[in-house]
Amino acid sequence: MSELNESLKASICITRFVADSPFEEIVDYLQEEELSYYAGLQVEKRRKSFLLGRLCAKKAIQSYSDIENLKRILIRRGIFQQPIVVATLCSNVQVSITHSNDIGAAIAFSEGCSMGIDIEKISEESEVIESVLTQKERNLIQTLSMNSTAALYLMWTAKEALSKILKTGFTTPPQVFEIEKIHLHSSYASSEYTNFSQFKATSFQAGDYIVSIVHPKRTLIDLKMLNYLISKTQAICSFH
Repeated sequence: MSELNESLKASICITRFVADSPFEEIVDYLQEEELSYYAGLQVEKRRKSFLLGRLCAKKAIQSYSDIENLKRILIRRGIFQQPIVVATLCSNVQVSITHSNDIGAAIAFSEGCSMGIDIEKISEESEVIESVLTQKERNLIQTLSMNSTAALYLMWTAKEALSKILKTGFTTPPQVFEIEKIHLHSSYASSEYTNFSQFKATSFQAGDYIVSIVHPKRTLIDLKMLNYLISKTQAICSFH
């Protein structure tokens, strides 16, 4: 990632669990505080999601910082459930985590460059998402040369990723994160916000999933590398 006047570093990890993934081995990378939380999870799906998220987060931080032992990285939960990085060999680093079904992703970045990531599986059962759209967003979808359901999830993930930067989640009405513009490119889309003009979202469709990364508007993402990473997880689809 680069900025107009300085180089800004960020690292991303995208992981997919397959049916025979030895996900329980990830427990070895957890610290006592994380193990205690994990032990309290009773639902198998939540246990897997927690491990998937922690693995992605620690791998992203490892790449960002060159920390060799993942167990030396602790991911705490903040008052708003946001991830907090504790690592003696790496300061001023934050991480954003997301997962949907068997795919997880995380992005580690400097405190000087706020970022957020979200991934969702596209589903025809999108009534909830559609119900919180503004009229401007409904009109915008009609102008796009892409599947309308995919467009709904593009907007949703772009909003969710921004809410992670602000550390509010959707305790803030989704309409506050209204999408102003969407620009479609050959292998990705970029979105701008009505009320947060300092940020933009870069989104990809990977198979049945939409991935959105929100970052400061004046920064540039290495699209070639990101395309490669996502292609290792799912086939990248064109938005056109």
